[in-house]
Amino acid sequence: MNQQTYLKVPFVWEEHRPLIEVPQRLTFKPVNAMHGNQLISIVVRVWASSMNPSHQRKVSEPEPHQAVERYLSSASDDFSYQDSWWQFGINESGDVVGFVLPVIFKNCAKEDLEEATIYDIGVVPEYRGLGFANDLLLQGTRMLQDIGVWRIFCDTDVNNVRMISTFKRVGYRQYGERWERPI
Repeated sequence: MNQQTYLKVPFVWEEHRPLIEVPQRLTFKPVNAMHGNQLISIVVRVWASSMNPSHQRKVSEPEPHQAVERYLSSASDDFSYQDSWWQFGINESGDVVGFVLPVIFKNCAKEDLEEATIYDIGVVPEYRGLGFANDLLLQGTRMLQDIGVWRIFCDTDVNNVRMISTFKRVGYRQYGERWERPI
């Protein structure tokens, strides 16, 4: 059986830059400070209209909440993070507009600095097109800067024009050519 793949565009943020300024239009709260399994429910909503084929595949499973829960819990297999790093962006009305999940690669430190990625990021569908992805990515990047990183690798689907633009606006640069990733 052939494994399905999709094309990704890689981006990198390399340190030795000034600390990022995060706009103040969102309040950021750790996802574990909110009630219940709100993260899982929000990720399912975001992924239902995601440009990422892997996300779409997971939410099309018979039990999408369980698929998302498995995905989120698998982060600890390859990455390190503190629960407080995974955050919701909340607007002035108290609505969650999205999430950002920064993590550190295990065993990739260089001269006491870590190598990191944004494990996942997403904006709730009704808040898309308002620039909140910028705020979320800025917040995740700033958190990683505060931790001490030498590099942040990220990627997105080649068809996700909005996220490609977001990476570029925030200061990430495309790193190499497109590459295939298993779904």
